[in-house]
Parts: sequence; structure tokens; C-alpha cells
Amino acid sequence: MATTLVIAGYYGFGNWGDEASLAVLTKYLRGALPHARLVVLSNDPEQTAQLHGTEAITRWNLCKIRRALARASGFLLGPGSLLQDATSTRSLLYYLGLVRLAQHYNLPTYLIGQGIGPLRSRRSERWVAKTLQQARLVLVRDRASYQWAEAHDARVLLGEDLAVLSDLTPYISRSLSVYGEGQGEVREGQGERPKGTRRVGLSLRPGLSPHNIEVLRRALRTLSTDFELLFLPFQADQDQAVLRELALTIPAVEAHDPADLLRAVQSVDIVLGMRLHSLVFALLCDVPFCALSYDPKIEGFLHRLEEVCEYPVPWWSASDSLDESALVQRILELATKGAELRERLRHARALLQAAARHSLEEAIRVIARELTSP
Repeated sequence: MATTLVIAGYYGFGNWGDEASLAVLTKYLRGALPHARLVVLSNDPEQTAQLHGTEAITRWNLCKIRRALARASGFLLGPGSLLQDATSTRSLLYYLGLVRLAQHYNLPTYLIGQGIGPLRSRRSERWVAKTLQQARLVLVRDRASYQWAEAHDARVLLGEDLAVLSDLTPYISRSLSVYGEGQGEVREGQGERPKGTRRVGLSLRPGLSPHNIEVLRRALRTLSTDFELLFLPFQADQDQAVLRELALTIPAVEAHDPADLLRAVQSVDIVLGMRLHSLVFALLCDVPFCALSYDPKIEGFLHRLEEVCEYPVPWWSASDSLDESALVQRILELATKGAELRERLRHARALLQAAARHSLEEAIRVIARELTSP
């Protein structure tokens, strides 16, 4: 019987950062297990199958999930911020429940590319700790998660965010599309930067206070005298709401896969990012960036980047009151130091990719060995 891996995560929701991480995972699994069947639980199975070339079933149908697990060789909880209860306890229970269900079928379970936390209750901590202890292997993407898992007796490896290994060339190439001037229409081929124009890419998500929305609106109006602005929705059904709150005529990328956003990031000079993977994509493209942090995972990535490139990336807490003049000034400073910062980011990217590749390959070797041994 062919080796079959069931993979679960936040897939099929149009979150292009998570889809980029899944693409990396499936690529490395196919390299080690070329004949394995990969079955992904997805909110949109058709989209997932098309993007990743895997089999896919709906994540909401328990009967189909049980049938898939009954025929599987192993279960893998894939990359993402899944082991946290800040979004909701229901989300945490869903993913832990899948791991427990897989263990009920006596499947070896692996957690790959995970960020652990925030966990706001002792009960959630106990649930996650028990799940990690029963897993064959846990690969985490940041040092805080590693320390937490190690303290709770998990078999854990320290890695990086899998999206730093993104190779998006397998996606179908297309011209970049943007929504024009806040009117809702889509214009093909408008993503290329006009000659001599500097551009700021903006990645925001819900959760900003009315005060900070107003500060951003004023700051962006100021910056628009020197820069073209481009909105980068990493999960459009959520992020477009923030663009509407800003009430500015900023064109927005219409992304159909992670490659669309990568091309968009390549077309800008600076990224102001609130989504973690907007910062990862900026790193991949050697584009200087600053950040608004709404979650410890953002700060963890920024501290890691500072370790390897010795440059303190400017960032602000999204829960604090933003200062318009400070925000504008830092973005202008990034623009003046563009060449130097790009070189630092190239160096950091090479180091992070080497570390990510080493840890992921080690984890995949463990999985392949355990699933193929007699």
C-alpha cells in the first residue's frame, strides 16, 4: 500500500502566506517520499488540489476525515499559527482534536512549521503540552516556541518559518492585477512600477483601533506625495475591510496564489507590514520593511532577523497609539538607506534559508524513515 499522509492546517481560506508554507512542505515531502499520497484537509478542496497538486477533502466533513485517517500511514499538522487560543478556543480544539483523532487510529503524528501560542489559559497549555508529548516530532519556527515545547518534554526541533524557502515558480505566471483607485474594477498589467516611481506596499489586517486607522490615513496621505501606494491583501476577505476603513483611493493587488503577492512585493521599494508573511515575502525580495505587530510571532521574526543582519527593523505595537510623524519619518529613512538595507536583507535571507532547509530536511528524514521502515 502506498504511503499516505493526511495534512491539516489553515488551508483553502485564501491566506497566501499559509499556502506558500504548505507549498514548501509538500515539495520537501515529495522529494523524500516521491510515491506518497498527500491528502490535505481544506476549506476549499478544489483550490487546494489546483494550487498544490495534492488530493484534498473538506475539513468540515468528519466522515470523510475519518475515512482518510483510516487509510493513512501518518498525520501531519502543517505550518501555521495553529496552537494558540487568541483567535478562539474553538480553533485550537479543532486542530488538537484532529491530532487526537489521528492518534486514535494509531497513526504517527508530526507537527511541522508550528508557532506555539499565545495560550491564554492553563487549560489550553495542558491540552497543547499533552498533544506535543504524544507527537513523534515537532518542528517549530521560532525560539520562544522551541523553549516552550522543550520545557513540556516534546521531541522538538528548532527551525524557521517555512515560507522563507518559498519557490513560487511552479505557479502559473500571469500579469499582476490590481483593483483600481478604490473603485472595485480590476486592471490587468498595472502591477509593474512606472519608471522613476517609488512605491510603498501596505499589508494590514483587522484589529486596528479607530485612532490608529486615522493615524495611518493621515500618514499615508503624507507619503502619497512622494510614493505610489499599493495595498497587499494576504487574506483578501479580511484585509480588504481595513482598506475600506482607511477610505483612501489606494490600488490593491488581486492575488490568485502566493506568486501574485510575491510579484507585487518585488514591485515595491518599502513594505509596511502587519501580516507576518508580508515581512517574510519582503525578506525574500530584499525589500526593506517596517512592521506593525499584533502578535508575538511578528516580534519573534523581527528579533530573529535582527540577530542575523544586525539591523533593528523599525516596528510598532498595533495595540499602542501610533505616532504619525514617527511613522512617516521611519519610512522616509528606509527609502534613503535602500541599497544598504537590501544588502543586509540578502545576507539575512541566505542565513535563514540555510537554517530552515537544514531543520526541515532533518524533520522530513525522520518522517520518511518512520513511515517506510518495515
